[in-house]
Amino acid sequence: SRKGAGPGSGKKRILVVDDDDDIRKMLARILDGRGYEVLEASRGQAALQILKTEVPDLVILDAMLPELHGFDIARRLKGSEKYSAIPVIMISAIYRGWRIAEDMKQSAGIFAFIEKPFKISDVVAKVEEALAIGDGKTESHPPRDPEAIGAEAKRCLETAIASYQAGDMDGALASLERGIQLDPLAQALHYQLALLYAKKGAIYEAIHELERSIELHDRHFPSLKNLAILYERAGFRHKAVEMWERCVNVAPDAATKTQVKEHLLRLL
Repeated sequence: SRKGAGPGSGKKRILVVDDDDDIRKMLARILDGRGYEVLEASRGQAALQILKTEVPDLVILDAMLPELHGFDIARRLKGSEKYSAIPVIMISAIYRGWRIAEDMKQSAGIFAFIEKPFKISDVVAKVEEALAIGDGKTESHPPRDPEAIGAEAKRCLETAIASYQAGDMDGALASLERGIQLDPLAQALHYQLALLYAKKGAIYEAIHELERSIELHDRHFPSLKNLAILYERAGFRHKAVEMWERCVNVAPDAATKTQVKEHLLRLL
């Protein structure tokens, strides 16, 4: 959900991700009252969906989330060129002690780590500190142009497809990997990389990329179908059944749905 006046308002945008409704709404209310535009997500995949279309100025992220670990999200952001400049404030009731906090800050690239239960004043202070750095008020910060980086990632996809069509598998692979380094939330890049890995016989790498693709677009029928096929090929029957069942729900037409159901019955 969204609060605030929108991206054209000049307000700083903060994404708050926490599956505890009370904590998330409290943080959103406090930050909204301090003049920030607030985006909210209760689950890891929902946070990725927002990040794909909105590039917030800061993320407040719970460490333990349904579907997708908060530290995994933080590492993806910090390992990319499109999102690496976004400061991440991690909050958690699980990891305690300053040593753990420092380790997590280094390994996941987060700006600050705050333990639950926390004082609102501590969160607000860290938010203001992180945004001040982003504005260049306290120390130098690299400029970021997410739209330009996203456009470059799209060009990597186009280059990869052209390379593949020309028979240059290695060139296609390099372009896709470069695109994901730029923008790890570009679903099409993960999907195409999965197809390429499958062509090369790298089944487990293909499975991994398809799982990433589905995290970013959970109703993408081609990803679900290909993942179901690869799970079968790898001997993961239960996972294959799960994916085929999801295929039934998002099949593009009645004939395809019937074919999927018939295949599913043969597996059960």
